[in-house]
Amino acid sequence: FAYLLCTVTLLFLTSCSLLSLFKGEPYKDEAGVYELYYMSGDLNMSMYDYYRITLEADGDCLVESKGAYNSSIYSAEATFEIEDNKIYIVTKSGSASVTEVYDYVDGEIQMNNQSIQGITFTAWFKRNIEE
Repeated sequence: FAYLLCTVTLLFLTSCSLLSLFKGEPYKDEAGVYELYYMSGDLNMSMYDYYRITLEADGDCLVESKGAYNSSIYSAEATFEIEDNKIYIVTKSGSASVTEVYDYVDGEIQMNNQSIQGITFTAWFKRNIEE
């Protein structure tokens, strides 16, 4: 009877772990707040009070930044996927959506050689481990 009980318990725990993958936690290991720690190009770190990307275990995402020289605050909700060392961040506005693709290397988000409206920059984000 004890063997049967152990077997049932093991199967239950295994199924709970597998269900967490299908029930909204596919990015449990990657989840956290990623803070800007390096920026070069036409933009630099002194231009921001903060710039962070929050990844949730369920694939939801929040991108936030605040300009250092004014009260300009940016906040956008999005979703994300990580595959083959790339992170795909999808923001939606009404029926339109924009997908941004960056490198996800060694637990960091790296926006390498980005060019937006004539501004070129590189920005790297590291997960804040003090959460």
